[in-house]
This record gives sequence, structure tokens and C-alpha cells, in this order.
Amino acid sequence: MLERQPTIAVDFDGVISEHCSWEGTGKPGQPRGDVRQALETLRQEGWKIVIYSSRATIEITPYLLDNEIPFDEVNQNSSRAYGGPKPSATVYWDDRACCYSGDALKDLDKIRNFRTWDGRK
Repeated sequence: MLERQPTIAVDFDGVISEHCSWEGTGKPGQPRGDVRQALETLRQEGWKIVIYSSRATIEITPYLLDNEIPFDEVNQNSSRAYGGPKPSATVYWDDRACCYSGDALKDLDKIRNFRTWDGRK
């Protein structure tokens, strides 16, 4: 059986760049050093790094390059292309994620009371 390279899909706003509020196209926040370090570690371990965002690829690619953020692709995973807008990955790293527990009714309170890591709703 062919073993696939593990892939992490990383959200841009709120994970890679600081995100206090939407300031518009072309105005991402400062890069997070801890995230850069974590991505460098994953790269050394052989992970593929896919950055995904509601921002356009052409908008965030220069930011990633200028700030030396490791990545392989933006808004796509060409090694696992399925035709939909969400890039396929082993794991998704996002500041607005609520992990499905296997019981949607038990997840309702988590959803209703969700806050991002910095307390934003």
C-alpha cells in the first residue's frame, strides 16, 4: 500500500497572521513567529504544508514569501485534487474550528459558546 505524505492545511487569518478584525484585502496582520516555527518543524518531519484562506492566492503568496513562512501550496493540494474548493489534508489547523465529536447533539453547546483562541467570537 502506498503511504501518502501527511498534509496540514493551515488557515491564514488568525493562525499565520494576527487577526484582530477584518481590515480588508491587502491588510493581513503581523506573522506569528510560533506558527512559523511549528511549520518549520513539520516541514523537517516531512509534512506537506497547504495554506488556505478566503483571501486570494495571489494576495497571500507574497506575504508568505516575504515573511519566510514555509508552505508548498496555497488554496489547493495538487497531490490530492478532488475538484472542490477545500484543499484535502490529513489535518486542518484553524482558529475558528470546532471539532466534530461523533455526536452532533453534544456538540451544540460547543458551537453555541465557541470562541477563538484570543477570545473573539
